Amino acid sequence: MDDARVPTYKLFGEEEIWPSSDLVHYETIAARSSIYEWKIAPHRHDNLLQILMLEAGDAWITLETVTEPLASPCIALIPPRAIHGFSFSPNLVGHIVTLPQFLIAELLHLAPELRESLKLTRRHALAGDAAGLALIKSLFARFSAEYAEAKPGRACILMALLMEILVWLARAGEPQAREVGRDRFRQRIDRFQEMIEKHFREWRPVSFYASQLGVSSAQLNATCRRKTSRSAQALIHDRLLLEARRLIAYSDLDITRIGYELGFKDQAYFSRFFTRTQGMTPSAFRAFHGQAAAETPSASD
Repeated sequence: MDDARVPTYKLFGEEEIWPSSDLVHYETIAARSSIYEWKIAPHRHDNLLQILMLEAGDAWITLETVTEPLASPCIALIPPRAIHGFSFSPNLVGHIVTLPQFLIAELLHLAPELRESLKLTRRHALAGDAAGLALIKSLFARFSAEYAEAKPGRACILMALLMEILVWLARAGEPQAREVGRDRFRQRIDRFQEMIEKHFREWRPVSFYASQLGVSSAQLNATCRRKTSRSAQALIHDRLLLEARRLIAYSDLDITRIGYELGFKDQAYFSRFFTRTQGMTPSAFRAFHGQAAAETPSASD
């Protein structure tokens, strides 16, 4: 399948990242799937990883061009750029968490040996694993409850729960056999993403990444467009935008300092970059985040 012909979304049906400034997005599977008559057409996410937990109901998963049953209860991981689609029964009970790829390295910084296993599609049946099912159901129930509230330390709890889920998946899930033999272009994209994570603040040119990968800039751009429909420079900018959103929403740094932290020597250029890619100014985004947090009801309301 030609990846460039497959729709690329932030969340299914959306070309922009979710409106809140949270590092992760959570929703029940029913919340979105019911809108689309319980069928999610094949698509992909360039820089996002998704974790699905099915508690009950029937489901089918499409990976590339192959569709097969996804028996519940189970947990599945869909890595960035994997072409996937779903069909769910209306009685499906389940959860889905979406997170940016860069967050994996941060959450597993004490267990770097587990990161590689999370680059492949993974799934694990829970029907015959009572202890595993109880643990995973508990983790997702706690994640759902915490995500819905605005208590102090909310982000810390969400990251801790997500870390435990990822470690459990890396230990228990088996990679899909068809993913083991990924083509060289997808492997090149994976290596490029890892290099972006190390150098995105340094404003390295595309030629730097290409030389480190042993290809020309034209070859790297062609690979990026073939697999993601975006240029190499656009993927670097995507990572910059994610970090800018994070710092604006969660740090006390002023906007000028955030621009400097991200390698922008000209504050006006940083403001134009953020406004063009995010659709609002840095100050407006910070105000939007503060208002959203203030309007979220707490358990004591």
